[in-house]
Amino acid sequence: MITSVRGFQSSGKGLSIVAADLDHLNFDGYVPDEVYVNYLLKIPGVHILDNKGMINFLTDMVKKGYEHKLVNITEADRVFPARFWQQNEQTNALIGLWQDEKLFNIVYYDAHAGTGVDVTLRSVRQIAWLPQFDKLANTLDVHVINGVSGDEYDMETIKGVSEKLFPYYDRWWKVR
Repeated sequence: MITSVRGFQSSGKGLSIVAADLDHLNFDGYVPDEVYVNYLLKIPGVHILDNKGMINFLTDMVKKGYEHKLVNITEADRVFPARFWQQNEQTNALIGLWQDEKLFNIVYYDAHAGTGVDVTLRSVRQIAWLPQFDKLANTLDVHVINGVSGDEYDMETIKGVSEKLFPYYDRWWKVR
């Protein structure tokens, strides 16, 4: 499954991905050693990569057929920006992502609303999430658009976000 998470600043893009990660780790048989992120996910054993490392990992994942990986790309519009010229490194990293289902790989990427990501990444996306974090109510709502079936629905509201999700996530931390 390849899911894009789009929204404006502080809309809960990263939080919604962290919530999904916790679900995959707790209920879907994924383990921290199978998780690759380019932000600080405070779960021991998770692989934290810089943006160049993420490009290299995705290239290897596609070329070597890695299986059962959970990949999170934050600020995907910076890692894989929209372009009007050919850039082989970017294309090679993304070209085989549509093999995700048969290899049990799950990819989440977030980007700000109004910015572009590489056309290859956009074209392999199957699900779109539009999150809304309400700081005062301490809740996170996510509207889902299934690009395969055309269905739209809202996920169950996550309550107590600051207690449930923020301990695992540092939105201000930057990979160096």
